[in-house]
Amino acid sequence: MARYFFDVIDGETRIDTVGTECGSPEEARAEAIVTAGEMVRDALRHFRESSEWQMIVRDEERRPFLNLRFSAEPALP
Repeated sequence: MARYFFDVIDGETRIDTVGTECGSPEEARAEAIVTAGEMVRDALRHFRESSEWQMIVRDEERRPFLNLRFSAEPALP
């Protein structure tokens, strides 16, 4: 199994130094999407207008593998 690292940037940068073992790149992608969804749900009450955060998934060599971005922007009239 390969180890993937899930870094989060949301006004501050939190580097994942432990990582998570995943059986394939597809499993790492699914883990990132599920985890990001849970984080967005938990952060809804703190998610300000015009705020943005992202999750950068890195492979065992710490190369970027996937970047998920989320933002809250005012709706256009």
